[in-house]
Amino acid sequence: MLKKIVSLFFLSGFSAIIYQIVWQRVLFTSFGVNIEAITIIVSIFMLGLGIGSLFGGYLSKKFKNRLLFLFILFEIGIGLFGIFSIPIIKYITLVTLHFPTWFLPFTVFMILIIPTIGMGATLPILVTYLYKVSGSVGNSLSQLYYVNTLGSALACLITIWFLFTLFSLSTVTYIAAALNLIIGLLTYLIQKFSQKLTI
Repeated sequence: MLKKIVSLFFLSGFSAIIYQIVWQRVLFTSFGVNIEAITIIVSIFMLGLGIGSLFGGYLSKKFKNRLLFLFILFEIGIGLFGIFSIPIIKYITLVTLHFPTWFLPFTVFMILIIPTIGMGATLPILVTYLYKVSGSVGNSLSQLYYVNTLGSALACLITIWFLFTLFSLSTVTYIAAALNLIIGLLTYLIQKFSQKLTI
C-alpha cells in the first residue's frame, strides 16, 4: 500500500509542474515575458507552496486519523481548479489588465494562491501518514520528495517536447486536472481495499 501511495505522489508532482508551465504561459500573454513577470509568478508559486506546507502540517496534526482523506480532498480540489483555471486566469487578468504595474503581484497572488496552497499541503500530509505506518520520518520524507521531484522533472520534458506540440494549453491543463482526479480516486480505492484486508 505504501508503495502505491508513494507512486501516486509521483503523478502529483507531474501534474503540478504542468500547471506551473501552462499558467506561466497564459500569464505571460497578459503581462509580457520579462524578468519582473517571471520573478513574480515563480515567487508567488513558491510562496503558495510554502504556505500550503505549513497549512498541511497543521491539518496533519489536527486530523491525524483522516490523513488520506485530506490528501484526496486536496488532489480533487486542485483538479477541479485546474479544469477551470485558464478561464479564471483570463478573466482576472482582463479585469486587472489596466491596473497600475505595482498591482501585478496582487493579481498573480489572487490567481495562484489557492491551488498552490493545495499543492504544498499534500507533502506534509503524506509524510505524516507514511510516518504513522513506517515509523521513520527520514525515509518517509526522502521517498516522497524524491518521487515528487522526479515526477516534476519528467513533466518538464514531456510538457515542452510532447504535450505542447500536440495539444492546446487548455487541453494540457485538462490532462493535469485528470491526473489529480485519478490520484484522488486511486487513493480512495487503495484506502478502501486496505481497510477490507484489515477487517
